[in-house]
Amino acid sequence: MKKGIIYALITAILFVTLEPVSKLVANDVSPYAITFWRFLIGSLILVPPATAKIKREKIHISAKDIGLMTGLGTLFICVSMILLQLAVKKADSPSLIAIIFSSNSVFTIIFAVLLVKEEHLNKNKLIALILGISGVIICADFSSGTNTESVVLAILAALSFSLYTALSQKYMKRLGGLIQSSGVFLSGSIVLLIILLIFKVDISLPVKMYDLSIMLYLGLLVTGTGYALYFKAIEKGGAIMASLAFFIKPILTPFVTLIINNIVPDVKVFIAVALIVLASYFSAYRKNN
Repeated sequence: MKKGIIYALITAILFVTLEPVSKLVANDVSPYAITFWRFLIGSLILVPPATAKIKREKIHISAKDIGLMTGLGTLFICVSMILLQLAVKKADSPSLIAIIFSSNSVFTIIFAVLLVKEEHLNKNKLIALILGISGVIICADFSSGTNTESVVLAILAALSFSLYTALSQKYMKRLGGLIQSSGVFLSGSIVLLIILLIFKVDISLPVKMYDLSIMLYLGLLVTGTGYALYFKAIEKGGAIMASLAFFIKPILTPFVTLIINNIVPDVKVFIAVALIVLASYFSAYRKNN
């Protein structure tokens, strides 16, 4: 259990730096290049342990499984993560984007109720929806066109990620998180590469050592190591323990943005964080937990 807590905390610290660190290179590296390289590098870290698990547990991967992972990878990486990086690029403050995106667990309720037969809209989930939407509205700053555009992109990123989560829950539960994620990351990166090559989008790695180090950090640590530790947290402490990473992320976001981007958080940001954290709690609440 103690190891599970440690893994969850490290995961949260890595995940919370995604948007603030991405903002540091947003003007030098395209959102498409950032997304492609971080998930390709991340998949290369996850594939070896996933392959070992497949061999150890003699798990059969069918053509249907590969097709599903490719479809989910396209939705997750080519849609949700591209939208997220575009939102970060256009936003005045990356903490705004991170907090809005953290509400994805609330939006997942909508898709889960529609797609997963076991899920039903009960009182706690309704409370989660009200709190989560209230948090997003309070957090969003519509005082300028840039903020409005970035907020819309962040909401679309959260919605598409929620759809990915619900579809994964419905179709990929058999394979487990590590195998599914490694397949989704790798297939999604390949699909994104094909799309970018067709449209002749430059995805070359940056020449500047500073930008290159940021890209390696996002790929090796935030994506690869972050998700590897997340699955370790599940292994040692269960799914509830691992979910601490996503509860902690919005709480830490304003402070991390202050340190990395030197942006002082507004009071309403903390109000939004409180609402979204409460919403996440109610969305995951179970009587026996």
